[in-house]
Amino acid sequence: MWIVDSLNILDEIRITKGFNELKNYFYTLIQSNPQNGINLLNSHNLRFSSLFILQPEIQKLNLYEKLNTRNKIALDITKEILTKEKKFLITKYTSSEYSQIAYSILKWMFETGFTDNGFNNQFDEILDIIALLLIKIYKETSILPIIADMIFKRNKENLYIHDLVWAFLESRNPNSLILIANRLLSKETSDNQLALNLLSFIPTLKKNESKEKQYISVVEWLEDNYPFLYFKGENLQQKNKPVPYIVILEGKYLCKNVSVNTGKIINSLTVKEQKLLDDFNKLDKNTKILLSDFSYSTYKKSNYLWKKWINRPINEQIRIVQSKMGGIQ
Repeated sequence: MWIVDSLNILDEIRITKGFNELKNYFYTLIQSNPQNGINLLNSHNLRFSSLFILQPEIQKLNLYEKLNTRNKIALDITKEILTKEKKFLITKYTSSEYSQIAYSILKWMFETGFTDNGFNNQFDEILDIIALLLIKIYKETSILPIIADMIFKRNKENLYIHDLVWAFLESRNPNSLILIANRLLSKETSDNQLALNLLSFIPTLKKNESKEKQYISVVEWLEDNYPFLYFKGENLQQKNKPVPYIVILEGKYLCKNVSVNTGKIINSLTVKEQKLLDDFNKLDKNTKILLSDFSYSTYKKSNYLWKKWINRPINEQIRIVQSKMGGIQ
């Protein structure tokens, strides 16, 4: 998290007196003491929200060239996002030569701007794109709790959340779904409904159950399926009830971890394992689910019993599972 020593006077005025007062104060300051105004803009403790608000004044007063690198790049990125101009500045800044500089600036923009999430559509659009860049390019998952808070805050205010949900899901981190599941326990109806919608792809989650049971069902489903989840990539831009992850049953049946990015089993298979998988893939989906659930459940309880079961012919495996005896005969 971006930490500042003290509150910049520009931020203080913005927070306590509003955007118009900030603009008036800055304009007057530049007229009376231009260097002091520039110093405040370039100070390490300035928040991105204030720089964003002062964009028109910076342009009118021709102050861009007097800004430090952080502010110049932040305004370049802001302009490219809002004008949709394909100058490829974002690509330039996130390329290898500028990558770490861009990372620190993007993180500064996000972490000093997110508290003003929702104040206008343009600012929200910038936060959304920055969040997506941090997650997709820099694999920055520390901001996921902040993004989750932003999503539910905007939802309460009936603001646009699709791009922010997209950024959140693009972390390709199934454990992050707990941040959504936490909202099932909220006293706010809007939180519950959105959480139910975003997690509706989880088959054990039932609308008519208590909040506590809903939450537990999500946690238990993740515990049972986390190593075998493939990121399918659906989000709210595509479906009202997206399916971001699917369970790769082949991995669960063999108790082999799969890649969240490709859905393929990570480690190479032995000839025997491949034969098991070939037989498994000839089965109907319901039988596959039955066998894979039983396989992983047994594997977690006893590696010895699992090996005895998995080494039997597949017809015998099915018979044992269907007998519901929960053990090996």
